[in-house]
Amino acid sequence: MENDEQKEQLIEEFLTKKPVFEPVEIDVSNAERKVFKQIEKAQPFRRFITYFQRAAAILVLPLIIFSVYAAIGKSDADERGDEVCQELTAPCGMISQINLPDGSKVWLNGGSSLKYPLKFRKGSRNVQLYGEGYFEVQSDKKNPFIVQTEQLYLTATGTIFNIEAYPMDSVVCVTMVSGTIDVAFNHATPVTMKAGERVSYNDRTGRSEMTATDTYKWCAWKDGLMIFRDDPLSYVFKRLARTFNVDIQIKNPEIESDVYRATFEDESLDEILFLLEKTAPLHFVRHKREMNGNNQYTRKQIDVYKRSK
Repeated sequence: MENDEQKEQLIEEFLTKKPVFEPVEIDVSNAERKVFKQIEKAQPFRRFITYFQRAAAILVLPLIIFSVYAAIGKSDADERGDEVCQELTAPCGMISQINLPDGSKVWLNGGSSLKYPLKFRKGSRNVQLYGEGYFEVQSDKKNPFIVQTEQLYLTATGTIFNIEAYPMDSVVCVTMVSGTIDVAFNHATPVTMKAGERVSYNDRTGRSEMTATDTYKWCAWKDGLMIFRDDPLSYVFKRLARTFNVDIQIKNPEIESDVYRATFEDESLDEILFLLEKTAPLHFVRHKREMNGNNQYTRKQIDVYKRSK
């Protein structure tokens, strides 16, 4: 303790007798020159900051104007009743479900797409289908539900139905599960369909045919099933090709009309072909995918032959 007190006393005496600096030793003029030099060095940075602030103001102003214009445009669009639409597509080999703004539900089969508004306008609920879709329509008699494809115009209120309308297919089919609908093909007079009915329209001949049917057979795909009940092999392979996104060609035309009966659930394409070979006089030749001129691989191709006994 004594050493500490003596140390502090010595320091105090030193500072009293010898201050850190003498006032007379301060060169005010020299110090002033140094300060101004530092200020000049800082000027470029200040000019950069000022330029950046001005540039930011120039950039932000158009953004503010655009935001106000967009808000006004959106408001005008709402007042005019314009519909903002989006389109969703189900990848090949997969099933997608869509919940529409009115509470209706749609299942899309692989390779199909649906275009619909983010908000339905009053008076009607319009959607556009490309491919195959299973519809569960929320009941609303004041606002009819309308489905359009290239070949048909369907009107419903609260029903369940399935539509097969692939653009590359000449045959369009509608299957009614429950309720009633009005459907017109190529602007013809609409016909009314009831539950348990299926209508097929051939775009090439312009003829339509309505029959009573087991509706689940045509709608089971949404549950991951493929049901064939005495269907011609031409339809069986057409369905398989569409589901698995492959090209299947029947090389012996005489087997196209042969009927087949089976139910497939979650089987792969190879498994289904194996079962077909075991239960029918068929033989399959698989071709390797090749690179085309656009540096893209071609679709997998499978040839179907009649197997000799």
